[in-house]
Amino acid sequence: MTPKPRGPHGDGGDGGNGDGPNDNGDDTPDGTPGDGDGADKPSQSYGDIDAGKGVTSAHTAIEKAATRGRPGGEGTGEGRPGDGETTQPADPREPPPGVTFDDPRRPNLGSDGRYYIREGVDHDVPIDEPGNVARTITDIDRPEDGVLWEEKSATNASDINRWVTKQVNNKIEAYIEARQHIAGYEDAPVGIDFTSAGADPAFRAAVEQTIADLRLRHPDVTILVRWAE
Repeated sequence: MTPKPRGPHGDGGDGGNGDGPNDNGDDTPDGTPGDGDGADKPSQSYGDIDAGKGVTSAHTAIEKAATRGRPGGEGTGEGRPGDGETTQPADPREPPPGVTFDDPRRPNLGSDGRYYIREGVDHDVPIDEPGNVARTITDIDRPEDGVLWEEKSATNASDINRWVTKQVNNKIEAYIEARQHIAGYEDAPVGIDFTSAGADPAFRAAVEQTIADLRLRHPDVTILVRWAE
């Protein structure tokens, strides 16, 4: 089941820090199976199922494949839960059957306490601390190709070290903390995407050094940085 489309959310936290005219802060740019052996005989194979290997008939093989992944109580294939049970969807980023989205302030928060975000649809999604919704860990700017991206349009800052500490170090640390609460992204790479070309060399060097330091502190996390050219 896929949640109903949800509109944009507030950014849930870190805005631009107003360090100067060159500091852009936290802004973002915006038929019948097989050939058959006769009129009513399906093929002996269907996908990765071969009816000649441990399956009583091609009909059974097809039924197994056709019902694979359905919630319990549907179909007749083996190895699926019985009546009243459910199965996880093939994509862990999709909510299981029965999960609802009841909080209009947090439309991505499922009734199972997990956040569900969709690539190409959701952005600026606030992720709250479980059991303490008054504390927003961070907002996820954009999920893309399995990566949780933070977007920045800044190319320089009047106080580079201060900006980089807040907008790079602290944001990446927050993304690492938040991902454990996002279904299917618990071990996802995180990254910072600079969307404006022409970054000042000193500014870029400071960002790259901070990313290197973060990688040392979190060797089990893939941390990315991307620069517009």
